[in-house]
Amino acid sequence: MRVLLIYPKRDPDSKVRTQFSMERVHELAFWPLRGRSYGLQFNGLEALAALTPSWVELDVVNENLRDLDLDADVDLVAITVMVTNATRAYQIADHFRRRHIKVVMGGYHPFMIPQNSLAHADAICTTEAEYVWEELLTDARRGRLKPIYEQKQKTDMTKALHLPRVRRWEWLHQVSLTLQASRGCPFSCDFCSIVQMLGHDMRYKTPENLTRELEVIFKNDWMGRLFYRPIFFVDDNIFGHPRTMKDLLRAIIKLRAKYPKFRPVFGSQMTINVYKDKEALALLEEAGFYNIFMGLESQDPDTLRSYNKLHNIAFKYDDAIQTMREHGMEVIASFIFGTDSDTLASFDSAFDFFDRCNVLYPYFNILTPTANQWKRFLAEGRILTVKAKLYDAHHTVFVPMKMTPRELQEGFIRLVSRTFDYTNLAKRMRAVYVDRPQREVKLALPLPIEKLVYHKLHFTLGMRGDREGQSFMEELQPHVFSGKIPIASVLLQIDQHDWAVRNSFTLREHRYSLDVPAWQDRAPEAALADGGLAHEIALHVR
Repeated sequence: MRVLLIYPKRDPDSKVRTQFSMERVHELAFWPLRGRSYGLQFNGLEALAALTPSWVELDVVNENLRDLDLDADVDLVAITVMVTNATRAYQIADHFRRRHIKVVMGGYHPFMIPQNSLAHADAICTTEAEYVWEELLTDARRGRLKPIYEQKQKTDMTKALHLPRVRRWEWLHQVSLTLQASRGCPFSCDFCSIVQMLGHDMRYKTPENLTRELEVIFKNDWMGRLFYRPIFFVDDNIFGHPRTMKDLLRAIIKLRAKYPKFRPVFGSQMTINVYKDKEALALLEEAGFYNIFMGLESQDPDTLRSYNKLHNIAFKYDDAIQTMREHGMEVIASFIFGTDSDTLASFDSAFDFFDRCNVLYPYFNILTPTANQWKRFLAEGRILTVKAKLYDAHHTVFVPMKMTPRELQEGFIRLVSRTFDYTNLAKRMRAVYVDRPQREVKLALPLPIEKLVYHKLHFTLGMRGDREGQSFMEELQPHVFSGKIPIASVLLQIDQHDWAVRNSFTLREHRYSLDVPAWQDRAPEAALADGGLAHEIALHVR
């Protein structure tokens, strides 16, 4: 049986890119060679591929890395759908169904809006897939697909094993490979759809199984032997059960000792309370963690309360950044803009924080309502569009409480542009790498190679007409040549600047008016709780 497993592009017609896609990194590193690249490996594809039985001939296509053959001779098409790529997923599904090829969909979008997905697919999976994937494939082979596949219980992660497919050449085209150690999160943030599907109970893989997966990468990845290999654990909160996480870290440390020539740098998502756990910090540092994604969201306690993110209120953001840095880790500080308590001053406050703490990796989101929040906004009349491709945390799709939609969009663009201006990037780089005592410079190569890569990137920017990027490199050149700033970090900052430039295109991609009053400045319409189109649509969303 021939199966085509697809992760669609976000929006082929958009000039905007995601912050984690990192196309600029490979574009500059590989020039003059051409080839597609993507920042973060999509772990969902790898998990399904690992679960696929041997009697299936599987072709896995991430559209961000290679073109999809729309004339492929296959028996079944399976598409993993997020809200941001739902429009493209529907286009692909409709095409193959016109060819009389069965299509199945899974992922968060079919979970959240099953009726919409069923209009474009022969079957959907609305839960985790470990216990139904082979059943679905068997039913498809026999011509007996059911409309909906659902696991009756959550996946037992202590028995889960997702051995990565060895794809050495494809791995070179991804900045970071991915694994998953756990599922679930003990918290209930208002904007988050994760716990609705995966639950609050933390479920971890065993240290033995996780290191078996990791060992496949250690044995087969060229990047980790030649340079460094970023590996990101896509867990929503790997620190959800601290004691279990520490057991996993000890196992990773033992595995690293077995492969001393392989150089991994790890990242994952954690809640801010990790910076208070000295044992966890020591283990993270020894295991080789470098980037820690933290959902800080806002500095305003009222905003955090509105998000139901109460666990952030008790901790000091500045102390968290400093403490993590003292243990060799940089925080990817994620902020969300557009909550009912946000004003234009929120953008300046966020910039002051990034500037004050010299945050190297700020992460920006416009509030994108999902689940109950989306239903509430829809019933109130605050939703501006239902086009899925704009629900990407870059576009304003609702009417804010204390800003107009245009003020939110333009304020977001100004903050991103200001934060990733080359002058501010250079200032933060010097503060982190030069103006403070160094422990170990992560991502640093032998100095002759650092200099060689510097000259190559500088020449590439010149050939591509990017004089601004060249000037940024020239400003940092003494620190690169002295071994204080790794060239890899310089390249990552150039990539962030590129994302900021392309983010400015969001304003022209809206096909609806942003020039409407803030919600507090208009007479609210009656909630449509007992009828009307908004209520009817809301009923179809979990």
